Amino acid sequence: MRVWQRTALALVCAGVWGLGTASGASAQVCGDADGNGSVNVTDGVQVLRAAAGLTSTCTQNANNCNVDGTGEISVTDGVNVLRKAASLTITENCPGGGGDDDVEEITDRVVPFLKLGLDSIPNVSLGAVAADIEDCEDGGTRDTEQNGDNITVTFNACKVSEPGLGAFQLDGVIELDLGFPSGTVSFELTVTDLSNGRLVDFDGTLTGTVRLSGGFVLDGGPLAVRDSEGGPVVFTLTFDDLTVNGDGDVESGSVQAEDTSDSFDLKTAEIEVEDGNDTAAELRVVRDDDSEDLFLINLETGGITPAT
Repeated sequence: MRVWQRTALALVCAGVWGLGTASGASAQVCGDADGNGSVNVTDGVQVLRAAAGLTSTCTQNANNCNVDGTGEISVTDGVNVLRKAASLTITENCPGGGGDDDVEEITDRVVPFLKLGLDSIPNVSLGAVAADIEDCEDGGTRDTEQNGDNITVTFNACKVSEPGLGAFQLDGVIELDLGFPSGTVSFELTVTDLSNGRLVDFDGTLTGTVRLSGGFVLDGGPLAVRDSEGGPVVFTLTFDDLTVNGDGDVESGSVQAEDTSDSFDLKTAEIEVEDGNDTAAELRVVRDDDSEDLFLINLETGGITPAT
């Protein structure tokens, strides 16, 4: 039964954080407060002015100035822009980057959360008695209740992490109906990135088919992805034969995101895993002008490269 939990959380995290809290569809350079295509000390000053409530070019380039992606322009954003102007390393999470920034906005969230979700939920064989309350690895709890074929998993400030991927907090509920051969997985969950405080809310239901060899095949949707609890839908997610084996590894199938709110300069982004390849996948993007781009994703590092 816990295989369902592993699968559900992995997909939730993939969908929610792969699509993030974007706004705006124009191309941008993260930290470029004046919109001239480069980042310098002047941009840092403009971001600090915006953080202090003073007039600033960030009024016209809000996404560029929101470097940490929290939804607010702060002193931290200004400091990061000054660091970038000085060629120092920063973490960039500007929403709605446009161009290939939109693609990176997906992969920067999908791959880490997919891997983390699969690894963070302990495996319990089908038919085993679920534990009542478990401590999450970095704090908080995971409360599992079972009533026949129905399992409800409640996350209470459940913190999970993995080196190189990050630390996250899960709150809310995953409800599992383990009908055979097909069942459902329903979500009402929020996921918070502890590095920047970004919260994403999602809900919806998927169909799952039990594999005799272990694991599940997940289909359907849509799952609604929001940038705040109960807020407007940013993306919807649809799953097509996404196959997860008994060890929690994605073996094949795809997940497609549809930009229902016109937050990015793309219509859809589909991640497809080829049969038997657990280290690489394809990302096919259809942009607003109907042009298409194809990328290769390293599922171990999250790195992307244009397909040749």
